[in-house]
Amino acid sequence: VSTQSTGLYGAIITATPPYQGKVSPCGISQGWVWLSRVLNMQPIPDISATVLHAFLVTASHGMFRKYGAQFMKVLDFMHRVYLPKLEEVSESFGPATRLKLFLEKAIRDRSFPTPDGVITEHIIPI
Repeated sequence: VSTQSTGLYGAIITATPPYQGKVSPCGISQGWVWLSRVLNMQPIPDISATVLHAFLVTASHGMFRKYGAQFMKVLDFMHRVYLPKLEEVSESFGPATRLKLFLEKAIRDRSFPTPDGVITEHIIPI
C-alpha cells in the first residue's frame, strides 16, 4: 500500500457526491471502518504509521466534520495507546514521528485544514 493510494482513499471517502440527493458508495462511514480495522491490527513496522498518517492528512478534515468528538476520541486513543505500540516496533523514527506530530497538533488545536485539491460541489455543474 502506497501513501498515494491511502491518501486517494481518504479523498474518495470524504468527497461530496456531485449530484444532490446521491450517496457515495464509498462514503465517510467506510473511512471510519477502515480506520478502526487498522487500529485493531498489530502495528506493522513503519507501514502502519505511514498509511495512518497519509490517510489522516487527507481525511481528518471530513472525519472531524462528520464525527466531531468521537473522531477526537479516536485520535486520543491513537496517541495514548496505539502510538506507543508503533514506536516499539518501528525500524526508523520518521513514520512514527510524523504521525506523532500530526496527532499532537490535531489534539491540541482541534483544527483540521481542508486538504489541498478539494473541489467544492459548486465547481461541478448539476
